[in-house]
Amino acid sequence: MIIKNARAALVSNYEVLALLEERQDYQKHMVKANPNLEYPEHLRTIQFELISFLGTTPCHRQNPERIHSLLQKLAPFQLTMGEKLHIVNHRPASDVDIYLLIEECEERFTPDQVQEMIDLILHELPDPESH
Repeated sequence: MIIKNARAALVSNYEVLALLEERQDYQKHMVKANPNLEYPEHLRTIQFELISFLGTTPCHRQNPERIHSLLQKLAPFQLTMGEKLHIVNHRPASDVDIYLLIEECEERFTPDQVQEMIDLILHELPDPESH
């Protein structure tokens, strides 16, 4: 395998989960169409384990529209791409969580700004525990 462009793009856990589920559905469809077709067991195991794990994270209740809306509303805070990705992946719900995800948070933002970010996150990204 040759890596053509390292870090060509950052992807969120939601995007990884969506891709894995899409690939899994495609593979099931292909096996139904051709029963002799087999996918490597280790590939199926990795897919299953990763889908199971991501199903326990906030990403399993997210959707592209909510993520896009959150990122637009966070734009005035001038967060780095990595910080935005951490926020989407972890859905911080407290100021402690925000301070852990944003570099030099206490120097860059006031407590009111941190609370505003938390309020935006909680409003835009669904609670992973709610059904």
